[in-house]
Amino acid sequence: MRTLLSVLTTLCLLAPAWAGEAKPGAWEEKAALARAAYDASDYTQALAHYEELLAAGLTSADLYYNLGNTEFKNSRLGRAIAYYRRAAQMSPGDEDIRYNLNFARNLVKRPPDKTGALTRLGKTGFRWSAGQTLAVAAWVCYVLLAIVAGGLILRRGQGLLLRWTAALIGITFIFLATWASLRITADRTVNWGVIVVNQAEARNGPSSDFEVGFKVPVGREVRILGQEGSWIAIGLTPEGYKGWIQDKEIWPDGP
Repeated sequence: MRTLLSVLTTLCLLAPAWAGEAKPGAWEEKAALARAAYDASDYTQALAHYEELLAAGLTSADLYYNLGNTEFKNSRLGRAIAYYRRAAQMSPGDEDIRYNLNFARNLVKRPPDKTGALTRLGKTGFRWSAGQTLAVAAWVCYVLLAIVAGGLILRRGQGLLLRWTAALIGITFIFLATWASLRITADRTVNWGVIVVNQAEARNGPSSDFEVGFKVPVGREVRILGQEGSWIAIGLTPEGYKGWIQDKEIWPDGP
């Protein structure tokens, strides 16, 4: 549990939105009460205080992070991951948030993969080619290209090997940069959610009349493919499962 200084700073900026509901400084008191309850291991009370802040329309990466920590202590893995994801979206470079999110993710069980070996290999490669990974690779190519270009300048353009090397690195850089851009754009258009019940039964259609196709454990992050009434279509990557669950069993990303 880290300091609430960032939370308090954010709340201070947003305080007018709550002015009609609470006396001045009430949000500060609520944040302090939440921190005190958490430090005293009264996680139920801490959660109640944090949720009051959230209900008042006050949000920040730190508030979501603290909500995630408190839900984790309350043994509600799905809700913890959902809050960590929201915190990571607001502050993607925060190491504490990323560490806790990955730690919680490692506790989530996965259903057996029903795809073939070749398909699994392709999906593994797809996961490794995440937008951020590709962006880093493109940056490395850019640095190498700058070094080789510097060598060509010093040698006044002489050296066939250097020219071919520069051309190859340049083509690789353009390829990686384009791929990274496409992947990052695609990732941002995908809707995600987190299973928040102990085990969601995914059915073959948007009704309890359909058979259960597979079960999804708490905390599992899934793609949201669509919605029909109170039923949400989900997809599991990389296992290849698709089915329908009730909307109360999942928390979509977002505030």
